[in-house]
Amino acid sequence: MDLTNKNVVYVGGCGGIGEAICRHLVQKKISNLAVLDVVEKPELIKAMKACNPSTNVFFVKLDISNKEKVVKCFDDLFAKLKHIDILFNGSGLCNEFKPEITVGVNLLGVMFCTMAFMEKSKGKKGGMVVNIASTGGLEPYPPTPIYSATKAGLVSYSRALADELNFNRHGISFICICPGMTPTGLIDQFTSDDLTPNSAAIKKNFVETTAQTCDQLAENVIEAVEENKNGTVYLCRYGKRSEVSFPGAEQFSVFQKPE
Repeated sequence: MDLTNKNVVYVGGCGGIGEAICRHLVQKKISNLAVLDVVEKPELIKAMKACNPSTNVFFVKLDISNKEKVVKCFDDLFAKLKHIDILFNGSGLCNEFKPEITVGVNLLGVMFCTMAFMEKSKGKKGGMVVNIASTGGLEPYPPTPIYSATKAGLVSYSRALADELNFNRHGISFICICPGMTPTGLIDQFTSDDLTPNSAAIKKNFVETTAQTCDQLAENVIEAVEENKNGTVYLCRYGKRSEVSFPGAEQFSVFQKPE
């Protein structure tokens, strides 16, 4: 996919990973970039614009855990932009003591945004959704089981919508990115005694883990978007990207009849 002149919406674009990906998108000379988040950071938006003044970058405040607000937001976005080529679902948080918040943002919020995007894209040609999950969505991460469950759900959700059964109906491609250790503000949540009972174990784990920079991750994400391989799940860690295979998937089907 050539990103030139594309209209892009990035949900959660004011965070570390989101900020980096947005900067790289603007440098690809996209036409419009809508940055959706709960907290506005004017200086950040200004810095994104400076990467390429020809790209129209604008901010929209949105709580994605509120379905009605999400629907209204996407109504407004489509009215403004006419069409959206790529939706990035990049919001994420960790609160192991309040699962309703973690599930509401990490999983339900992504579903609300995706459903609104797909509904408004009906009858239009193509489109792409990029879901940002986590390595904790590929293998259980014991220190944060609720966070890990939401990211595992996001991987499954992406793969299901990319399947031929659904793709033939909506025509939108899906890829899922699973970043490894990447220094962002989310780490403060993982290591907070107020947000997880296993903060000490997480701190020790993070110290022993080799991290990648947000820019390294962003470069790999942009390359994956340009390749646009529908249904692919990528593991991105140590600054490298690799496709994730799911052994046995080709032999198993939920529609399979018992022998």
